[in-house]
Amino acid sequence: MKGILIQQKVFKAIDGRYTENISEGKRLENDEYAYSSIILNLSDSVIRKVGNQNSAKYLWDKLEEIYTESALPSKLFLLEMFFRYKLDVSKTIDDNIDDFTKLIQDIKLTGDKNIDDYTPIVLLNAIPETYSDVKAAIKYGRDNVSLDTVISGLKSKEIDLKTSSPSQDQQEINFVRGRAKNKYGKHRNRSRSESSDRDEKQKDRRCYNCGKKGHYFRNCRKPKRENKEGDHKDSDQLCGEVY
Repeated sequence: MKGILIQQKVFKAIDGRYTENISEGKRLENDEYAYSSIILNLSDSVIRKVGNQNSAKYLWDKLEEIYTESALPSKLFLLEMFFRYKLDVSKTIDDNIDDFTKLIQDIKLTGDKNIDDYTPIVLLNAIPETYSDVKAAIKYGRDNVSLDTVISGLKSKEIDLKTSSPSQDQQEINFVRGRAKNKYGKHRNRSRSESSDRDEKQKDRRCYNCGKKGHYFRNCRKPKRENKEGDHKDSDQLCGEVY
């Protein structure tokens, strides 16, 4: 609303900053323009609240009174959010600063003009543990702390974290390599286990040539027994056990 009156060059009817040589007729004309501009931008419900006011200045003061009363709970809520503000680690520093700045602007719209005095300390206390070294450096390394100093320190730390930590692509490559390693490792272990089982079974086999365990007839180093008629049955039986 103030912007509209300034654009129309009639806001002087509100703040009273007229030059000394302005005529009374010109004052009245500015007041009428300002009054009509305000009324035309109000809803019917608000017009009923302001009632009949004799001048643009009285109308303006009445509107400030109405909206100041209704804005008090909102202002308290915004101040509570402001002093409890914490940086969201899932967002970038720029996004966090944008949210913080918007909150400050909303508080200023309620009429609080001193909120800038607290912004550096509030933002400093909003720093998470990931940026604790930045907080310590700013808090104990300077006599005066400004909002720009805190923001600059946070952005520098964000860049350091990005350059020191592996990229998302590298993490995915490491993950795939780990899966492949586990896959082939399992196959090797299974092959070794199967080979070990075969060795154990071979140890239990008995050679029908020498009668000892651990090898087959074809690998026996002892002289081969004569294949007597009486041995055929035993030999066949032993061979059946071997093979």
